[in-house]
Amino acid sequence: MVQAVSTSGQKQAFAAAIAGRPYFQALLGRDLALWADNPGAPTRLFTVGRAALAVGGTTAQLCGDPGDWEELDSFLRFVGVQALTTSRVPPAGWLLRRNLFLYGLPAGCALPTLPPPSGLTLDRAPSVNAIAQELFSDRPERRDHFYSETCTALAHGFARVVALRDPEGRMVSTVGAYAMANGEAYLAMGETMAPLRGRGIGGWLIPTLANELAGEGWNVTFLCEESRRHFYERLGFAPMGQYGQYEMKTTGI
Repeated sequence: MVQAVSTSGQKQAFAAAIAGRPYFQALLGRDLALWADNPGAPTRLFTVGRAALAVGGTTAQLCGDPGDWEELDSFLRFVGVQALTTSRVPPAGWLLRRNLFLYGLPAGCALPTLPPPSGLTLDRAPSVNAIAQELFSDRPERRDHFYSETCTALAHGFARVVALRDPEGRMVSTVGAYAMANGEAYLAMGETMAPLRGRGIGGWLIPTLANELAGEGWNVTFLCEESRRHFYERLGFAPMGQYGQYEMKTTGI
């Protein structure tokens, strides 16, 4: 049965489903802390059998075994979910969109780093609005969701975002730990502006933030696509596992 997380018992069941599950314990742990008692939250939380489910717009994350996939499928269609990231393989009604590879840096460890990029300044409190505009300029709904979610997470200590600026003050690269919970910091949205890619800027900024977090006792993780695996392995991150992102098969196809 799909149940909205509201009672203390449901919160405990949700927390138990994500405990010890990299990526999910950070992302869904943050969501549990921020949104469980907020009926107007951008992310809605549910328990499904022994699994935890988070739904935000047309995307969802599922951690654990939902038991009744038919019921879950009907529910996801009803609420308009189109993409599902999960540690399980769903039934034939879902098509694999892409594999997502989990990488990490254990707490207390450190990656090798190069000297800082010449002429660039580290900004430890960049404008979330500027980042949202840069990352999602052509997706206004996703941009607004990202802005609201990130501002809330930062205000409550569940996120950390950094950027690099050029001598004119323009943001040229950014990365963030957008979910920090249960001892895990999940990195995402690593982006260097197109004209400056290939110069090692992101290759300095990402390890710098990862080392900082690991030095504070966080286990650092992130997901990436196949095409980016060599880049992150070259930086020194270790492979940890694999999840899948699935899209809903259209009825009748």
